[in-house]
Amino acid sequence: MPLLDHPPGKTLPFSLRRGIISPAPGEGDGKVSSETIESFWGGWGFGGGDPFLQKGVPSPDSRPLLPGAGMTRQYGIIGYPLGHSLSPLVHNWGFRRFGIPAEYTAWPTPPEDLPAFMDRFRSTPFAGASVTIPHKTTVMTFVDVVTDLGQAVGAVNTLCWRDGVLWGENTDVEGFCRPLVNRDLAPGTALVLGCGGAARAAVVGLTRLGVAHVAVTSRTDAKAEALAREFGIESVPWAARETYQPELLVNTTPLGMHGRFEDLSPYPGEVLTSAIVVYDLVYNPYHTVLAKAALAAGGLVIPGLEMFLYQAVEQFRLWTGRILPEEELRSLLMEALYRT
Repeated sequence: MPLLDHPPGKTLPFSLRRGIISPAPGEGDGKVSSETIESFWGGWGFGGGDPFLQKGVPSPDSRPLLPGAGMTRQYGIIGYPLGHSLSPLVHNWGFRRFGIPAEYTAWPTPPEDLPAFMDRFRSTPFAGASVTIPHKTTVMTFVDVVTDLGQAVGAVNTLCWRDGVLWGENTDVEGFCRPLVNRDLAPGTALVLGCGGAARAAVVGLTRLGVAHVAVTSRTDAKAEALAREFGIESVPWAARETYQPELLVNTTPLGMHGRFEDLSPYPGEVLTSAIVVYDLVYNPYHTVLAKAALAAGGLVIPGLEMFLYQAVEQFRLWTGRILPEEELRSLLMEALYRT
């Protein structure tokens, strides 16, 4: 698989959302200027920089972090049911890490309660929110602006304010793409297993990374065909998925997830080779049945924890202008999930 060509003088990692690049380890206070953003993205040929800057809306680092002395800003996650979300752990740790007077809580919100909740979100006002199932699409009707990425995916997972305007953003694309870019991977072909929201984010990300041939497959062939038509990609029948030998195999299904699906794999392990990179978005367990088969075949595996980590890093950046240190956050998540 070819490596990405780095623009002269540019370093990775970068944000596909065109919003931020991480400072070098040990540099600064976790903030990155808008000038650095514009300079970086100009070198990649995107020519536009941060989409908030493009639309004349301030980036987080160009606005007061906390408008009002002594205020504790309220953030949280909306969804139903929420179960045991790792998001409060991540963001409350981040607030403490940077000394930001804010707190992040879980807001279980049944679908019928979403309109009333969004009224309260605006009137309180809450400072920002993560959005999970089943609200990622519905909530788009309650915001003022949906970013280009949110529109492309057809879903948002982040709510943030800019000068009194409520934005809906999708950081799942950033979360998906960053691990590929960090590893300098530029696959020519990719097969996405599944057709849900994560699959849509993966397809958008792969397309924006310039992957020439993207295909999708699902246990319901009609769903794969519909998704393929929407995005102008190829659909592969589920029964024939093992005949499609991609350079990158992406699992967005729950097969392999801790619980009743843990012993299942969405792709026959015996046809995996060292030439196939497996990116399994399931992050519990750390190594799924699919991941273990890929490792046994001598292939590279990208754990699903990486996508969760980087989508959270981008959310925190959108809310605060600060960059969560990746290695510290990875250790926090590894301890919480796997007690390592």
